[in-house]
Amino acid sequence: MSQALLAGQQFIDALDSNDYSEIIGTVDLGGTWWVDTGLDRAAGVHGFDPGDTRPWPLHGQMNMQEKTSLLKNIRLRFPDRCRQIRWNSFAGSHQAIVEVKGDGTTSEGKRYQNRYAFVLDVENGLVKHVREYLDTKHAADIFANVKMGSPSTYDWKVLDTVTSGTSLDALAIEFCQAITEADPDRMKSIAASDATWWADTGTKREIGDFDRAPTDDSKLIGNVNLWRRVEQLPGLTKTFNSGWILHPTRIVSDGQSISIEASSNGQRIDPKTSELKTYQNRYCFIIETQEKKITKVREYCDTQHAFDVFRMG
Repeated sequence: MSQALLAGQQFIDALDSNDYSEIIGTVDLGGTWWVDTGLDRAAGVHGFDPGDTRPWPLHGQMNMQEKTSLLKNIRLRFPDRCRQIRWNSFAGSHQAIVEVKGDGTTSEGKRYQNRYAFVLDVENGLVKHVREYLDTKHAADIFANVKMGSPSTYDWKVLDTVTSGTSLDALAIEFCQAITEADPDRMKSIAASDATWWADTGTKREIGDFDRAPTDDSKLIGNVNLWRRVEQLPGLTKTFNSGWILHPTRIVSDGQSISIEASSNGQRIDPKTSELKTYQNRYCFIIETQEKKITKVREYCDTQHAFDVFRMG
């Protein structure tokens, strides 16, 4: 097992313990921890710390020491513990990717069952930087009493250039280009006919289980046949008045699994109300492959922002 993967797994296991002393033993306190910010898109820009203006108490980018210190109080919010159970992980040279199932009951008696993709930068055996992708719609539903922020946008730019270094890097780039161009045939050419695409479900927790068989309950959330899901791309793209871009910013792979961090930008006109909304989401796609074909996609993004723009959930 690589040092990066071991460090990533130890970090999640420490989170699962709900023990502050264990958590700080797995991280570099000079690092950062980022979580997306729902309706307030500007506050969640990578590399930007919104400070006292952050829309959610634990969201946006934070200094690692400040963030972990807030976890001292986790047992006040979850008296019987909040589990953080890792179920899939892989690593690149200095990054670990860990998918996690969360489960706990709040002090108010609400069941919190979030699903996460953690992208972890590891240095000297410690987690230096955390980017945590989760279902923000579910979080907003459970913690409705906290400040959630006001809608905002930001000056979106292509800041990073991802180049193809391996065949899986090329597959990842092709995946993003097929979405940007809303080309179902292009996507089908790189995916197995029985491939699946999962996306989280906000308040509809019952249809978001990873192991749930593909259904037609929803075409855009839950677990769906990938070929069927991509047939929706042209129709969705037509609702954007000047196109929509999905730009990959970092790709990590271990030879079979791929993590794609990406950002999007476009202005969508609601077909029913003619209201114009800017869609600027941030994603972590986890892709499983066999013989250089996509077999599974799991899409983690800011669901509160997505459901607001697409009037879902």
